[in-house]
Amino acid sequence: MTLLTETSLEPFIALLKAQGRHAVLDVCCGPGDDGLRFVQAGIHYTGVDPFDGNVRYAMARRLSVSVADPTRLPFAANTFPAVWAVQSLEGLTADQAEDVVRELERVAEPGAPIAVVLP
Repeated sequence: MTLLTETSLEPFIALLKAQGRHAVLDVCCGPGDDGLRFVQAGIHYTGVDPFDGNVRYAMARRLSVSVADPTRLPFAANTFPAVWAVQSLEGLTADQAEDVVRELERVAEPGAPIAVVLP
């Protein structure tokens, strides 16, 4: 897992391109600002957020986004070649954060980069 101390999307996009990874899951995607940047970079984007308002806004921006709890992601194991989780741990207890990290690892392909920005 790649742990980042600040939002650094451009280096993550460069890493995905260098490794030939063409898709990403964005967990707690908010209104989709990062999603637009992934799409502009030619990376297939899937976003999830626990808040319906964020999902509706991101969908209005023509992003593939759905409502989901980051502790119970609605995807099969080993689905995504990369995971971007900028806000996924913010405001969580240690136990909740561990549940989210487990889910990120579960849905990521083996060896996939997982970027988590710590609050």
